[in-house]
Amino acid sequence: MLKVLIADDEPYVREGIKNIVPWEEVGFYVCGEGSDGDDTYNKICKLDPDLVLIDIKMPGKIGLDVIKESIDNGFKGKFVIISGYSDFEYAKVAIKYGVKCYLLKPIDEDELYDIAVNLRNEIEEEKNKLRNIEKQKDYVKEYSLSQLMLGKKVEDYEELTNSLDYSSYSVALILNYDEKTKNENLIELESCIKQKLSNLNAIEVCKVKDKVAILFCDVNSNHSFNILNSINKEINKCLKGRIFVTVGQEVSSIDDILLSYNTANELMKSRFLFLNEEILTTERVREISKKRFLLEEMDIINKICTYVEIGECGKIKELLKGLAELIQSKFYTEDEIKVLVTKNCLEFYDKIKSDYEIDKNLILDNEVIIKEIYSTESLKEIIDILEKRLINVSKVISLNSSDKSIKRIVKYIEKNYYTDLKLELLAEIFNYNSAYLGKVFKGHTGMSFNTYLDNIRIEQAKKLLMEDNIKVYQVCEKVGYKNIDYFHSKFKKYVGVSPLNYKKQIELGKFKELV
Repeated sequence: MLKVLIADDEPYVREGIKNIVPWEEVGFYVCGEGSDGDDTYNKICKLDPDLVLIDIKMPGKIGLDVIKESIDNGFKGKFVIISGYSDFEYAKVAIKYGVKCYLLKPIDEDELYDIAVNLRNEIEEEKNKLRNIEKQKDYVKEYSLSQLMLGKKVEDYEELTNSLDYSSYSVALILNYDEKTKNENLIELESCIKQKLSNLNAIEVCKVKDKVAILFCDVNSNHSFNILNSINKEINKCLKGRIFVTVGQEVSSIDDILLSYNTANELMKSRFLFLNEEILTTERVREISKKRFLLEEMDIINKICTYVEIGECGKIKELLKGLAELIQSKFYTEDEIKVLVTKNCLEFYDKIKSDYEIDKNLILDNEVIIKEIYSTESLKEIIDILEKRLINVSKVISLNSSDKSIKRIVKYIEKNYYTDLKLELLAEIFNYNSAYLGKVFKGHTGMSFNTYLDNIRIEQAKKLLMEDNIKVYQVCEKVGYKNIDYFHSKFKKYVGVSPLNYKKQIELGKFKELV
């Protein structure tokens, strides 16, 4: 609704003007009253009305002086003079200053009503034209800014850079990654962001390809992060899509915003890794890349598999979190992650199905596992799925096993003899003191841990040596010995001959009684 200011030194005249026209019906509301020239001028400066009805003669400044000073001071509203005098000279000066009407007292209410309607139409038309001009200017500026971010030629370069004269710049990119809504929601996304930022200075918004870009000028990183968090919440309210935000490197020149845009765009490639963080910055990436880990991913995966077999659900969760952080630090691609996880999952599931007498229906088929992993949109989703599935497998193993702790340890050795097994490692896995475990183990099996492990390895080596095309060094590796000489000495100790002689004698039909 438009604003009208009524100025007259007579209170009853002001009251009469307020009442003889149904102002709200016409499209105005009375924003204030002026009782003399000085008061009226101050009210115009303060209230910025769209229309001023002003008496030509008032105490202080006369009406024409108020009009002149207001216009000289940049006032864009309309004036209608109200006077008890029909003076041609006043009228000429009034016309010079763009006064629309000169009404004589007593005021004819129909005439004032018609004038108000006509001026309302004129003012609204002018405002619409101004809005369209501003929209056009905004569009040109946004287009030029998007071209600058893309490193393309900008025709009104000087005008653009003059309007963005700051000491620091950083580009944030917002992507709606929902395939169903991303294209149709781009305009809506931009509109929502503009509305949220409309009251903030030194921030520009524009579309760049399939994303919305926000240019922060002289805004520190903490403040810009808070703004982006606020935008995130607002978008979640007004849009159905899902968004991911990246913030590029801060630069000190408008000519370098291409660099800030490019770093933000490059971070978009890591969306799969960091989707759960919602806002990814260059600082966060630097922090992650500097992180150091004691174990490689295969070491962590092997430990996870171990804890699944022995039912340590807390350790499974802890190690999966560590695995996710390690993968993030190496910036693996989505395909690399899915191949790594799928391959190891399938191998582990096959091992479980082979090693344990459990209902195969209680464990997912390979096709289901593959489909589940490849349907994920983030690393976090994969980790959540793994946690759920592996803990389920662990419970299935526990439910289908009545073994006590030492029996479970023995079973674990029998299934994993070919790995780098040590008593200390078993103690850590099964939560024992290593010295105590050594005594309990010998009491249960009748032999020390090392002797028991050697026996299993040598028995497996004897079976492997019966195969035609296998070499001794290959058997050594397959049963868990790292040193070929050590394997020779152990084999001879338990079997009485070297592995090579054993193989030869087997081929000649001897040593059948030992197999």
